[in-house]
Amino acid sequence: MSGRLFRRCLFAAVAAGVLTIPVLADEGPGSGTDASLARLEALLEAQQKKIEALEQQVAAANQADMNAARVEQMKQQIREVLSEQEFRESLMPSTVQAGYDKGFFIKSSDEKFMIRLNGQFKFRWTHYATRSENRYLSPGLRRSDRTGFDWARLRFRFSGYAYTKDLTYLLELDQSTAGQLDTQMLYAWLNYRVVDEFQIKMGTFRMASTRADTASTALMQFAEYPVMNAVFGLSRGTGIRLWGKLFQGKGEYYLDLMNSLNNATRATITTDEAQNASGHDNNPALVFRTIWSLLGGACQHPEDDAGMSDSICDMAIHTSPAWNVGFHYAYTEDWREGTLQIPFRRQTSFRDGGFGLTSSQGLQIHQFGIDSGFKYQGFSILGEYVLRLLDVRAGDRAPYAPLFLLTGDGSTNAQHGAYVQCGYFLPIPGLERKLEVVARVGGVSALAGGQQGSWDYGAGLNYYIQGHKVKLQTDVTKVSESPISSSQYSLANVNDDALIWRVQLQVAF
Repeated sequence: MSGRLFRRCLFAAVAAGVLTIPVLADEGPGSGTDASLARLEALLEAQQKKIEALEQQVAAANQADMNAARVEQMKQQIREVLSEQEFRESLMPSTVQAGYDKGFFIKSSDEKFMIRLNGQFKFRWTHYATRSENRYLSPGLRRSDRTGFDWARLRFRFSGYAYTKDLTYLLELDQSTAGQLDTQMLYAWLNYRVVDEFQIKMGTFRMASTRADTASTALMQFAEYPVMNAVFGLSRGTGIRLWGKLFQGKGEYYLDLMNSLNNATRATITTDEAQNASGHDNNPALVFRTIWSLLGGACQHPEDDAGMSDSICDMAIHTSPAWNVGFHYAYTEDWREGTLQIPFRRQTSFRDGGFGLTSSQGLQIHQFGIDSGFKYQGFSILGEYVLRLLDVRAGDRAPYAPLFLLTGDGSTNAQHGAYVQCGYFLPIPGLERKLEVVARVGGVSALAGGQQGSWDYGAGLNYYIQGHKVKLQTDVTKVSESPISSSQYSLANVNDDALIWRVQLQVAF
């Protein structure tokens, strides 16, 4: 109750007491004067007590109002003092917090700095069975099957933010068997978020080309990428990216301006003697990708859903369909770098046919790709098609493009590649979201110098012990004729007719 209200009550009480006195004094004849006086004195005494009680309440209310005002004034003074950063830091020095949240982290109490550590361990057993003779390589040389263990991926990632949560960074190191267990920097970048719709990334990162190239290696549905991606994947490079998320995450776009495709180690400044071997030319590479979610889809387990553009399998168990589509375009004019392996149809005096491999030097390259992913009730399907156009530049004069020298074809020709893969979580009681069967079919066609094609078929089983963090995978892939050689993709030699069996344990944190 406020002081003003108490004053009104006090005034009313006094008025009531004053008005009562005449009434008591004008009692009729025969009343005892002493009795009347006694009643009057008692009434006055009661009124006086009421007045004193009301005065005390008014005083208490006034004191409460004064105390509230003083407290608010003190709070304002404290805010002003703590707003001085130097005084605040001397009074309350910053401390660090540590724990586990999507990785082990350390961060400052002022939320300005954070570093997170993640690791990925993929230990793989591979059996590679092939024909004893490769018809198009080293005639008469007999080849044996290959079996053994490898570190398919052994990676440590440091990421976080500095000075503001809008400035993030990442450094990822790799020590896989494909790199002879030598430690190398795989990715290193800085990213500044202006708004969700517009962000800038600079450094070394994986280019936004095929769906496989943009997906996380920790969320793969097979032990390895599709064979098609060994030919058309553009891998990583050094440059700058403009990107963002549109319409509350329903759309994403990426625009990469890179030194070159499929290479992050070439330098800008080299000696003249080393320029051709380790330097890059002045023609940058351009890569653009966009992806749109056409059906969002609700999930039974949304906390496990890594996003349609990243997670391939439907571990989230969508209760309504989720569907998205993507498109990418890449362009480069490679005068000297030759960082891509280009398959073509061999033409030799020994035996025509089979794939040959050469570099992309002297080629202008346009690459188009479209992909789509769908998930529903534990079922997932992903498809991708890529068209690459090769235009020989200056084929009739030095320095001749290697592709022209090997095929004699100076016209614009094309390469195609595609694959479809699917997975389904088996609805076994007690093993829900644990066992997934997967299948894949893909193909590559090279038209330079004549048509030459390859098919691959694969099937496998995944056991998700702890989601994607701990999982055991096995798959068998049949390649009719390998279009490329790559230790990472378990392809020993170009033109091998191979049967590949892989068993892999992944532990990630």
